Formats: sequence, structure tokens, C-alpha cells
Amino acid sequence: MLDKSIDGALLALRKQIIRGDGEGLAHVEALLCLREVPMPRVMPAKRRDAARRGHMRLLVLDALRGGPKPYREIVAYVSERRPDIAYVAAYQRTGQVLWKLRNDGVVHLDGLQWKIGV
Repeated sequence: MLDKSIDGALLALRKQIIRGDGEGLAHVEALLCLREVPMPRVMPAKRRDAARRGHMRLLVLDALRGGPKPYREIVAYVSERRPDIAYVAAYQRTGQVLWKLRNDGVVHLDGLQWKIGV
């Protein structure tokens, strides 16, 4: 195993212990000190708005179940249901989801309207 792999694993373990209030932090930090690995002083908190797996995809599909819609209408639907993310982020994420769904053959673009199906 490479040294940097071991160092990365120890740093990840340290982060997991700090965020989860686990035991063994002193031991992991002692190993990191022996290996002369610099440790970050402050551990950033886990993002609260982290994407939930598949949640945006479901929102976009819910918006389209009511019939064909233009992009901005889908974004408005998503933005209303996810007030925890900025409108710009909802705009970008909706676009990413639509193109992934298009590539999977779930939705298609007919003129300026997005529709479910082929």
C-alpha cells in the first residue's frame, strides 16, 4: 500500500471520528504525528444542503407528470419545493437532471417543452 493511501485513510478516519463523536481520536492523531502528516486544525462541518440521492430526479419527474412543461416552469416547480437551495442552484441542478434523464431515454425535448417518454 502506498504511503499516501495510508495517510489519506488515516485522515478520513480522523474526520469520521470527529464528526461522529467516536472513540480513538488520540490514537489516530498519534499515528498521523508519527507519519509526519499535517492535520487540519479545524474540521469543516458537513454540508446541510447536501443533495439527497435521487431527490432532484423525483422532483423533475413529478413536475413533468402534470404534462409537458418548459424548462423555466420545471425550475420554478423545483425551487418551490426546495427552498433550502438558491434559485441559481435549482436552475443548474434541474438542467443536469433533465439532460441525464434525456440520455437515459426517460424524457425528451419537443421544441421548448420537456415531456416524459420518447
